[in-house]
Amino acid sequence: MQIRMGVAALASEDRTGWTGAAKSDRLQELLEVREQLDAEILCATGDWDRDRAWEIDGALSPRAWLAHRTPISEPEAGRLVKNARLVNEHDEIAAALADGDITTPHVESIGRVMSSARLPLLAEHVETLVEQAMNLPIGDFTTLMRRWASLADDHLSKDAHNEKWERRHLHASIGLDGWVQGDFLLDPIAGAAVLGALDHEAPPDPEDAPDGTRTLSQRRADAFVDIVNRHINGGVPGGNPPTVVAVADVAELVGMSPKMAATRCEIEGIGPVGRSILDQMGCDARFTRFIMAGKSQILDMGRSVRVATPAQRRALAVRDRHCRFPSCGRKPQWCDAHHIAGWVESLGETNIDNLILLCRRHHTLLHNSRWTITRTADGEFEFTHPARGP
Repeated sequence: MQIRMGVAALASEDRTGWTGAAKSDRLQELLEVREQLDAEILCATGDWDRDRAWEIDGALSPRAWLAHRTPISEPEAGRLVKNARLVNEHDEIAAALADGDITTPHVESIGRVMSSARLPLLAEHVETLVEQAMNLPIGDFTTLMRRWASLADDHLSKDAHNEKWERRHLHASIGLDGWVQGDFLLDPIAGAAVLGALDHEAPPDPEDAPDGTRTLSQRRADAFVDIVNRHINGGVPGGNPPTVVAVADVAELVGMSPKMAATRCEIEGIGPVGRSILDQMGCDARFTRFIMAGKSQILDMGRSVRVATPAQRRALAVRDRHCRFPSCGRKPQWCDAHHIAGWVESLGETNIDNLILLCRRHHTLLHNSRWTITRTADGEFEFTHPARGP
């Protein structure tokens, strides 16, 4: 009531005969009083908010209560509550404001840059910031707070990076059918490099590709395997393919139908695989075979051999120049030497006439689909799908 009466008395003053100096003194006094009043409003709002007095009227938040019951907008109410909490929760700010060493605009400058992420750092620096506020005009202090916010973000980003760096991973698990699946987490730089390399190696397929177009994730999966194989091979045709150990029951190789429990067709370290996978492995890998008769009898333990010799690979590169699947132009270093007459199933020979360059994608397609390759009378290769034709 006294505050209202004092304001009313000021409003009723007749200043028509006042000198300019008198008017200046009164304006300065009013602004100083307003600063004291604004500081008191911050303290009162902080006490009111701390006690959750706004809940008495059923309001859902102090901001909503203020916007509904006082002559300020909702954004103004939000700023008032935010600044009041800074004063209420930091004794250094509250003491400096009560003593008049800092002003409410200084508090507003702090509140303007404060976010939930930056707030924990304020406790570490509040004493220094208050000291700066006591010695800097509001304009300079506002600039300082923007600089502090930038440094705080740098610090927080490093903490976030370090936390995520500790969680980097590449998980892989092997399913019952031998397929490998997983997930990975990479830092932004490594992630950009990996995705850039994958997308570069496997650009979008043409709309009229004979085997259809692949999704982005399929293209990246194929590119990943291509890059790994190229690294293993030393980046050159006929480099150094991986050593693969396979164990197969003789009945599986000759196409008999033994009891499932007695049959083995598996890759060491992976587990059971389909017959087509075994056939594909035999085309172009350092392949060590163990042929079994039943659970314990080893009929043949083949030595590790390179299916296509370096000389043969060079000859294939000269003859084929790229993957021979229609519309594919993958270079020889990205290709396998595929046996047209199957190495396992048809006992196809490893000679130039029975070999053809196929990239890993189309090599896999040939072994696991109904596509076939035939050699024409003029020595060319014809690819056929029963449902689509040549």
